Amino acid sequence: MNAMTILIGKSTGKPGGDCLARYFVRIREMRESVKIIRQAIQGLPGGPYENLEAKRLLEGKGSSFNDLDYQYISKKLAPTWKIPAGEHYVRIESGKGELGIYLIGDDNVFPWRWKIRPADFNNLQILSSILKGVKVADIVAILGSVDVIMGSVDR
Repeated sequence: MNAMTILIGKSTGKPGGDCLARYFVRIREMRESVKIIRQAIQGLPGGPYENLEAKRLLEGKGSSFNDLDYQYISKKLAPTWKIPAGEHYVRIESGKGELGIYLIGDDNVFPWRWKIRPADFNNLQILSSILKGVKVADIVAILGSVDVIMGSVDR
């Protein structure tokens, strides 16, 4: 298996990268994703497989998969655990960057305080330095190239 390539943008005019440089990085990210998918497909083992959902749909309403035994397989209760007392911060890598989760526990199943800091929040903070001296018409393109989803910023 080949290792994936780490992508770094190259500026097309302004120092530090502009919309076009971010666009080129996004295109290269998509090409790299296709490479990773192709590597994963090559690594799949061969042999027969069974699609139980397709079998259930072909058999119709009289399928044995519609019986009471199979109705509650996916409806199990989620595991619960007590959150230890104190402050806890966990970082998780997400599609747009680092997702931060901050918990304050008090030896209970429910946290006393819980905050989520999405990666979009970090991406939004750079806009004040990127937008200095640009034309108003360029703001939409710059905001789109930073790839901020405003709904996740106000969590």
